[in-house]
Amino acid sequence: MSKYANDERSSDSGFAAWFLGLLLGAAGGVTVALLVAPKSGSEVRGVIKETANHLPEKASELVDDSIDLYASALNYCQVLIEDQTLRLKRAVAAGKLAAAKKREELEMGGSTVLPFQHR
Repeated sequence: MSKYANDERSSDSGFAAWFLGLLLGAAGGVTVALLVAPKSGSEVRGVIKETANHLPEKASELVDDSIDLYASALNYCQVLIEDQTLRLKRAVAAGKLAAAKKREELEMGGSTVLPFQHR
């Protein structure tokens, strides 16, 4: 098993823990807000029941949005890495070409000094 496979699992479990904390925090916040709101008991129970009925749907939407955001960020990073890799490869190739030209000049005994330049 590679080092990167372990990193992916730890990243996924960290995301899951963060997401679970987010859901629990949101549910707790909604509950506290409803309990301290100036409403009658039956109104509060109705709002809690309605919120509880919609919670799985909202959680599913949040999961879908989070996965989309994660995938978009991953794709962006991959494109960025590929672009930088290509730029680095081009720079290395240009450096190799310049080194080969200079080596050839030195081996031929030639000089790139122009007539009006000092040696």
